[in-house]
Order: sequence, then structure tokens, then C-alpha cells
Amino acid sequence: MSFNDLEQGLGISNSTRNRTQQDESDSDYKMLTQRVSQQIFHINGNITSIERLIGFLGTLKDNPDIRNKLHDVTESTRELIRDTTSDIKLLSQQQISDPKKTRQRKLEQQKLSKDFQKVLAEFQKIQRESISKQREYVDKKKATTAALQSQMDDEEQEQEQADDTQRRIQIEALDNEIEYNETLIAEREGEIRDIEQGITELNEVFRDLGMLVNEQESGIQSIYGNVLNIAQNTKQATEELTVANRHQKKARKNMCCFMLIITIVACVLALIIVVAK
Repeated sequence: MSFNDLEQGLGISNSTRNRTQQDESDSDYKMLTQRVSQQIFHINGNITSIERLIGFLGTLKDNPDIRNKLHDVTESTRELIRDTTSDIKLLSQQQISDPKKTRQRKLEQQKLSKDFQKVLAEFQKIQRESISKQREYVDKKKATTAALQSQMDDEEQEQEQADDTQRRIQIEALDNEIEYNETLIAEREGEIRDIEQGITELNEVFRDLGMLVNEQESGIQSIYGNVLNIAQNTKQATEELTVANRHQKKARKNMCCFMLIITIVACVLALIIVVAK
């Protein structure tokens, strides 16, 4: 086997390897985009569930089970948002050499980013609604607790004036109810703080996504500009080749005319010399 044969074989091997690597990269990219799409769909479904559960807050159906479900769905949604944010950033880091594919991917990434921004805005909106419902509940419980505390103070004053067993039992009941309300208030205030922290995290995600979308738009414009430049340069090169070809034909024609004139002159001179002899 000659060196040229080895060299040609190596070229085929490298070409095949590069093509295989590109196919694997395309497959990974496709899987990643599908995963992001599924995550966005799942987040949207969770938002619907959260909205339904929030509708029970402050009603007769409000109970610990509803609140536990609301907490679990909210936390799973936040986790999905974190994963989706990471995956979208991974998508933006995918690099290929083909300008057409690069522009197509940038457009796909921009669409996914904007779809993600849309569901984030819905999630943030429903979280603010949850905070509003929680604060409304807390305010009512605080007002109820204040009224119970005032009632218990009156009962204690009357208890000091006359030892009444029935009044003492009533005071204990009031005290237990106040303690229970204070526990509920503390729990709801903790939930409010947790939601507010989640909204703060969402604001950071919004900021990162905004920067990412701007970069994607700049990249798309840059790619589009390069395509236009390439098209313009190609057109200009074609025009220059046409002009050069025209000049070449004209020069060839002039040369033929010149050669024809020289031939005619030579023939005339030869004829004169022959006649002179």
C-alpha cells in the first residue's frame, strides 16, 4: 500500500469521524430541545394545578391537605424552572460551523426562551395571587386573635373579682384558640416568606433570560448580516468575473484583428517583392 493510499484512507476516516461527531451533536441538541419543550409544558400544567389549589385558600375547603399539595406542586415547579434554565443555557452554548444551521438553532432557542419567559410570568403572577390570599387570611386571623385576646382579658378581670369555674374554663378555651390562631399565623407567614423568596429567584431568572434572548437576537442579526455580506460578495465577484470575461473576449478579438492586419501586410509585401523580381 502506497503512502498516497494511506493518506486517502486517513482522509476518509477523519471525514467519517467528523460526520459521526456532528450527527451525535445534532442528536444531543434535538434531545435537549425536546426536553426543554416538555419541561415548559409540565410547568404550564403545574400552574393550572396551583391556580386551582389557590382558589381553595380562605374557603371552607381550605385544609392542611390542600396546603401540602400546594406546597409540593409549587416546589416541584421551582425545581423544573431551575432545570429548564440550566438546559436553555446549555442550548445557547452549542456551537456548529454551518451558518444556516446556526441561524436555525438561534431561532429555535429564541422561541424556547420566550415560551419559557411566558410561563415564568404566569407562575410569578399566580405566586403573587397566593401571597395576596395568604396575607388576607393572616390579617383576618390576627383580627380574630386580637378580639379573642380582648375577650379573654375581660374574662380574666371578672375572674379576679369572683372565682367562677365556668368562666375559668372559658378563659382556657379562649387561650387555646388564641394559641392555635397564632400557630396558624406563624405557618402562613412562613409560607409568605417562602413564596417571596421564590419570586426573588424568578426575578433573577427573568434577568438572565432577558440577557440570553438579547444575545440570541444579536447572534441572529449577526448571522443574517454575514449571509447578506456573503451574498453581496458573491454577486460582486460574479459581476467582476463577467466584466473580466468581457474584457478578455474583447482583447482576444483585438488580437485576432491585429494578427489579420499583420498577415495582410505580410502578404502585400511578399507580392510586391515577387512582382519586383
